[in-house]
Amino acid sequence: MKSFKGYAFGMLLSMVLPTAIQAAEVQITAPSGEVSIYQTAALLAHPEAREIVITTDNAYGQDMTYRAVPLISLIGDANSVDDQTGLEVIALDGFVANIPVPLIVREGEENAQAWLAIEPDSAPWPNLPGKDVSAGPFSVVWVNAAASHIRSEQWPYQVSKIGYAEFPAARWPQLALADGAPDNAQQGQSIFIDQCFACHRMNGAGITELGPDLNLPMNPVDYFKPDALFMLIRDPATVRQWQDMQMHGFSEEQLSDDEIHNVIAYLTEMSTRKAE
Repeated sequence: MKSFKGYAFGMLLSMVLPTAIQAAEVQITAPSGEVSIYQTAALLAHPEAREIVITTDNAYGQDMTYRAVPLISLIGDANSVDDQTGLEVIALDGFVANIPVPLIVREGEENAQAWLAIEPDSAPWPNLPGKDVSAGPFSVVWVNAAASHIRSEQWPYQVSKIGYAEFPAARWPQLALADGAPDNAQQGQSIFIDQCFACHRMNGAGITELGPDLNLPMNPVDYFKPDALFMLIRDPATVRQWQDMQMHGFSEEQLSDDEIHNVIAYLTEMSTRKAE
């Protein structure tokens, strides 16, 4: 009877484990619409994969060594897309990064180079600071990021899908400012799309579900004093804290004081342009 129980348990494991343990994979859609699914082992063995060193990695805040593949070699003919199309990178938690294609296709040491870092099953990456998960299984990282002024939100980690989409400003008219909007609000719109739109919607525009819409039903300028809103963007924990808070702050290197004020100028203008 004992041997039968052992046999039955083994049979149960054989039925359960294949569905419980799934290989990590990332879905990449080319401009043609062709979808490719890459698993960890295949990417680690990719002919263009190699070890790279990232100085002050955005996710970890320290130098990191990764095995990675040049992103340009995975995303199809990026030069075939029009100037209103960008790369859309979606993370497991719903974070959505919009990366202009020119940043990906520029070559030469004078430009930043985008790589897809791969977390080996045999050598997991460390947990992210303050979290119980790593940046894996796949992460977009940049060599020489400062050369092309890569924004902090253009380093998506825990990547699950990569594809092409119209730039947010062209895709969603409800992001638009009124004609004649002040220059600082126009600059703030661009910064908002780069740095805030990854987690937040605006007037219903966007595909992320990570953070709340910043104009519906109310805009933050409707209920925050200007100084408090500035502090919330710079370092949310100085304004409010809770155990599961997701929003991180922005250092002065990531967003200057003027850039934060420009974002607030954009929010202020948009507070009078709520979508119906």
